[in-house]
This record gives sequence, C-alpha cells and structure tokens, in this order.
Amino acid sequence: MNTKSSIPTFILKTYQMLEDQKNTNIISWTSQGTAFIVYNQILLEKEVLQNFFKHSNYSSFVRQLNLYNFKKVKSNEGQIFKHKCFRKGMKSMLSFIKRKNQDDSVGGSNNLVQEEPTIHIKEEQNLFKECAIDIKETNNKLKEDMKLLQETSSYLIDQMQNLNHFVYNQSVDIEVKFKQVGQMLHAINEELRQENKSETITNKFLDKKEESFQESKVGSPNPYVDYNSTALNPLDYEYFIDSFL
Repeated sequence: MNTKSSIPTFILKTYQMLEDQKNTNIISWTSQGTAFIVYNQILLEKEVLQNFFKHSNYSSFVRQLNLYNFKKVKSNEGQIFKHKCFRKGMKSMLSFIKRKNQDDSVGGSNNLVQEEPTIHIKEEQNLFKECAIDIKETNNKLKEDMKLLQETSSYLIDQMQNLNHFVYNQSVDIEVKFKQVGQMLHAINEELRQENKSETITNKFLDKKEESFQESKVGSPNPYVDYNSTALNPLDYEYFIDSFL
C-alpha cells in the first residue's frame, strides 16, 4: 500500500518493541491486538526502553504516546494504551498516526489537509476488506479440513468394526477347534482305557491258565503232554475271556 508520508520514528520503534517476544512479560499486545498493555513500569525503564529509544524514562514515553493521540485505559493488569491505527499485524496503518497539531500539507495547501481524512478512511476500509478476505479464506480452509477429518474418522470407525468382526470370528473358530481337540483326546483316552482293560483280562487269563496247568501237572502227569509248551486252545481262550467279562 502506498502512503504519502513515512512512519514516525517513535511509532515505529514502539511497534518493534511490542513485536519483540522477549518483552512479553513486561509489555505486550492485548489479546485482541487492538492495544498494548504495560505490566511493569519499573522493568520497562530498566530493561526495555533503552534498547529502542535514547532514554529510559517511562514518563517521557507516556508523554510521547499522548502527543500521538494514544488513549490510556486503566486495568487491573496494568496500563493499556490504544490508537485506532496502532494494531497488531497492521504495520501499514502506522503511517496514518500523526502528532497533535502536525501540519501534513505540502506548501500549506488546505485542500490536501481537507482531503487527507477521506483518504485515510478509504485506506482503512481497504485494510479491513483485506482482513475480511483473509478470514473468509481461512474459514473455507477450516471447513475443508473439518470435512477431511470427518471422512478420516468414518474410515477409521469402519476399520475398527471390521477388526472387531474378524477378532470375533477368530475367537469362535478357536473355540470350535478346542472342542474338537478335547473330543479327540477323550476318544484317545477311551481307547487307551479299553486297551488297558483288554490287557488286564489277557493277563488274568494267562495266570489262571498257568495255575490250571500246574494243578494238572501235579495231579495226573501225562507223559504225552508237553508241559513246557504255552500253546493254548482257541476254544479255551474264548471260554476264559468270557468268564472275565
């Protein structure tokens, strides 16, 4: 933006002082950015003013602000100073801040002095229009980001539901397999039990056959019988098996 006059040195240095992030605990913009607040006058004199001005006198600093039509407002936090053209992030408006009784006309032209307020108003209107455009674009960008966030959220919810369904199916499948393994183990145990029972019966039969053999050998020895032989008659075997069942 083109302006007909440069920014006053005092105003520019005050603006730079507020932009310095090292001083925010002593002096800073208000939350709205339409004014600035002095939290600690003593620290402002000792640590800040001398870095931007040729003096470190707080009273002199306040007098300069009054010369440029700054308004002072009392606050519980400190002293607040405001000017309609002194705003955070609007450095181009600083050129519109003038000292009291300052003659800004060239060659004493009264026409320029009368026209300047109208020019300033138009310039301020243009600035506010630019700010409104920026706000609108930012709002549109936020809407797009919100839409993308909603889509991403829906996708994640679907994925979570699919994962829950998969885990449920897997748990059901594992439970079925555990039941099948249990049934197989039960069948194996039953088969082993039957085999043990059959082995027990066989042993009893052999023991009884041996006793019978010994008794027959002692009571009536038969020279034609081979007592060392363990061969059994199949009919005798079936008879003794049935006797134990």
